[in-house]
Amino acid sequence: MLTSHGVRRRPVQKRSIERVERILDACAGLLDEVGFDSLTTSEVARRAGVPSGTVYQFFDGKPGMMRELAMRNLELLIERLRRRAAGEAMLTWPRAAEIVIEETIEMRRTVPGFTVVDFADTRPGGPSFLPDGETEEGGDVLADRLYAFAVEEAGLPPLPDPHRVMRLAIEATSVALALAFRAARQGDPAMIDQGRRLLRAYFADVSR
Repeated sequence: MLTSHGVRRRPVQKRSIERVERILDACAGLLDEVGFDSLTTSEVARRAGVPSGTVYQFFDGKPGMMRELAMRNLELLIERLRRRAAGEAMLTWPRAAEIVIEETIEMRRTVPGFTVVDFADTRPGGPSFLPDGETEEGGDVLADRLYAFAVEEAGLPPLPDPHRVMRLAIEATSVALALAFRAARQGDPAMIDQGRRLLRAYFADVSR
């Protein structure tokens, strides 16, 4: 797992690793139950079965938990994309965009807390919880990791101005999913299809 801001101490021993995972699991479950604003570190600790001080032993409170949860979600997304790409004989950028939105939708439906905090506060204008990217163009690690995975692991050809392309695609996907899940717990299929079509057309154009 990548190092992220907000983590005070990275666990090494198995017992500590399991404790941190329990804290993050409790955090994710509570996000679904009480929402972002009402989440407290004390309730996370109670749900995880650890003293409140244990949360602060590893995280700088709520912001740190959000950052690490976002990083865990990113690692989960990359693993899901890795499995999907392995089953695609002739992967293209438009098809890759479809796979990303499909897997993100499935995570919204099945991963605890993901509709509240995926890689950011999912409410309109919500801040990202991921570290900044390492490119001159800026952005965050989500754009960096998705592009690196696509080119270095999935074998897709490089794109012109890739980090701006990835950032725009990420923002467009976020808006489409926010609209799709606003009124339907499982997502509005018609709005999801519109988002998929938008991304396919965009990547078909930029990858020509």
